[in-house]
Amino acid sequence: MENYGRRIIVDLPFDAALKKATEVLRDEGIDVLSQCDVRGYFDRHLHHDFRRYVLLQAAIPRLTLDALQEDLAVGAILPITVAVYELADGETAVIVGEPFGPVLSDQGWRAAAPVLAALADEACDRLARAIGRLQHRAAQRAPATPTVFEQFT
Repeated sequence: MENYGRRIIVDLPFDAALKKATEVLRDEGIDVLSQCDVRGYFDRHLHHDFRRYVLLQAAIPRLTLDALQEDLAVGAILPITVAVYELADGETAVIVGEPFGPVLSDQGWRAAAPVLAALADEACDRLARAIGRLQHRAAQRAPATPTVFEQFT
């Protein structure tokens, strides 16, 4: 498996996991800007049945404004992408891509853009708290089933 972001598997049905993912993001001040139903997209355009799969695009309003005021071009890497998809065993996977992902670990970029680096760190901290909260809520629902948490950053 590739390193696409922070990944958790929750012992929740798809709809419940999607709802809770949206709630924990909102609790951290992260707004969902758009939601793409990938399954529906494939059905409409390719007539192909696919597992339930939703992509969320999210942002933190104040951080987004601050980042764009610092550098308008950074908008291409600002949105937070969250993939939520069902697994065969009734669990749901949630993968959260980091904002500023392509440059987040580049020390040269961090040195050249300290304001943006600080904003990126704050956004990553909020995401980590949101994912931790999602994992905790899922574990409370089904305490007998351990929740797996893998962080790929």
